[in-house]
Amino acid sequence: MARSFGMLPALLLLAALPARAQEQFGLVHGNWSGPDALALDPTRSAGQWPYASVRLLGAGLFAWNDLVALNGADHSLLREVRNGIRGNAPAEVVLRESMNDDRKQGAVVAALEGPAFSLASGRNGFGVGVRTRAMASVTGIAPHLGRFIVHGLDHRPQHGLRYRDTHVRALAATWTELSLNYARILRATGFGLWRAGATVRYLVPHAGAALRLDVLDFTVVDTMRAEVHEVSGSYGAAMPAGVAGSGWGADLGISYERSMEEVDRYLPHRASNGCTPMPYRYRLAASLIDLGGMRFDGAVAGSVRSGTLTIPDHGAVQVQGIEGVDSLFAASGDRTPSTRMRIGAPTAVALLYDQRLVDRTYIALAWVQQLSARSGDRLRRPNTLAITPRFESRWFEAALPVVFHEYVWQRPSVGLMLRLGDLVIGSDHVLPFLFRPDVDAVDLYLRLRITVGRSPYCKGRRRTGRRHATGSGEALPCLMP
Repeated sequence: MARSFGMLPALLLLAALPARAQEQFGLVHGNWSGPDALALDPTRSAGQWPYASVRLLGAGLFAWNDLVALNGADHSLLREVRNGIRGNAPAEVVLRESMNDDRKQGAVVAALEGPAFSLASGRNGFGVGVRTRAMASVTGIAPHLGRFIVHGLDHRPQHGLRYRDTHVRALAATWTELSLNYARILRATGFGLWRAGATVRYLVPHAGAALRLDVLDFTVVDTMRAEVHEVSGSYGAAMPAGVAGSGWGADLGISYERSMEEVDRYLPHRASNGCTPMPYRYRLAASLIDLGGMRFDGAVAGSVRSGTLTIPDHGAVQVQGIEGVDSLFAASGDRTPSTRMRIGAPTAVALLYDQRLVDRTYIALAWVQQLSARSGDRLRRPNTLAITPRFESRWFEAALPVVFHEYVWQRPSVGLMLRLGDLVIGSDHVLPFLFRPDVDAVDLYLRLRITVGRSPYCKGRRRTGRRHATGSGEALPCLMP
């Protein structure tokens, strides 16, 4: 047990290192986003602007924390990457400002987006897709524990002080998911469209690890000795495998759209009146995303509770693999072993609002609030609030997301997304690539699609190109028959 305490800073630092494309706000609001729009709003396939959209491939990287940052005083992130390729020394890792009393947290997400497809057929929408995700999250890091993580247990200013931490969690998982989506326009009357949609996922976990410390009461006496007064929690790991278990997930959503024209007889992508996308004044959506979780079979796991322990030399701790950690917990005396482990998906509630300003120009608001309990075993995504102005047409789109993580208004992330035809490249945190701020996050996402704009019902029909000028009154009914 002594050795497990000594390796704790290293375990937590792995999840707290800086590396942001979790929500991809520059991408999800677009009317030509196809299956990528379903990530935060499962209703979007019903009445989507393209008749069909195929995602050939994509990738995304998101990582964020409020504990440490790369010192950007010398050069930009692009230069840092170039120096790394040349073998030069990396930038210095610095503490985040004054280490206030707020608990620190972080998340890292990588995704390989496989083929996906969405189709609008009348008032129905369908989608199917596959992707592989890897995610790690760390929560509950008090400032003093953060200093030990960065500086090591030899950090003299904190020697001889007793600390008590609760609800410290570090979780990580890698899995592949197959998604099936269905959405429908429930009601279309006057100038309003109501939609509902759901996405169901079958999850195939490949690897996972979890460390939950309900209580950690300790004192680092000096550069050698440490005392653990109380520790309780659980741990587990499933080694990488093609199929390490199973799981299920789901998204549920409802949306309302205020149209520019009456929609009583509107059927998207049908020859009667739906061959041109219906313009809207605003769109409002609410969703529950990433419900569910995964069960890992054949894991090395257990729960532990221990009283006072004395560590004569914490610097001499050497542990190899999860089996070594398990044996150390077993030696602590009060341990319950297990071969099963559960990790929940990063559940959240998402509220989206998209307002038309003038033709082809919009501004969108998005709020994503995580629903992971402090004492649970569910991956935690950061709370985010984003404002995204954008200009879009069939062949070009530009968006400028401004993102606030964990409601910290002093440090917004400014991004840029560009779509040229069916090629998308974007970042919700582009400034470190161009300038020299301290880097607490990195964000990048790519997409390549094939878009089918018109359905077979509309072939040969003239494109009307609905474009509306503000105050024109063109949506008003005619006075003369």
